[in-house]
Amino acid sequence: MKMNFKKIATLLMITASIMIGGNFAHAQQGPPPTPNSTQIKKMVIELSDTLDLDADQTKDIAELFTDHFKEVKEKFASGRPSRKDMENLDTKFKKEVNSLLNEEQQEQFEAYMKKNKPQQSRPQRR
Repeated sequence: MKMNFKKIATLLMITASIMIGGNFAHAQQGPPPTPNSTQIKKMVIELSDTLDLDADQTKDIAELFTDHFKEVKEKFASGRPSRKDMENLDTKFKKEVNSLLNEEQQEQFEAYMKKNKPQQSRPQRR
């Protein structure tokens, strides 16, 4: 009887460990959430301070950010877009922003984007 109890307890612990480990792996997958309008405003203010944007640049870039994330949200609403689609959207967005910046600001923008790029966790291979 004691032997069966130990076997059952061990089996339950192993099963629980596998289930918990599986949930952590699934929780880390997927794209980061799309920022809301408050978060977008915060990003634009931070970017404006970092790049020393003038009022017109700040206004135009705020519109670009809002439109970009609206487009991202629409892409995900109709299913998971391909990596290529998302890369094209990202490239288009960066070109539009860069068109509003001088050379120094473009370099600062590139550094800002690298620093603030959302980190996506990838599941570890077993």
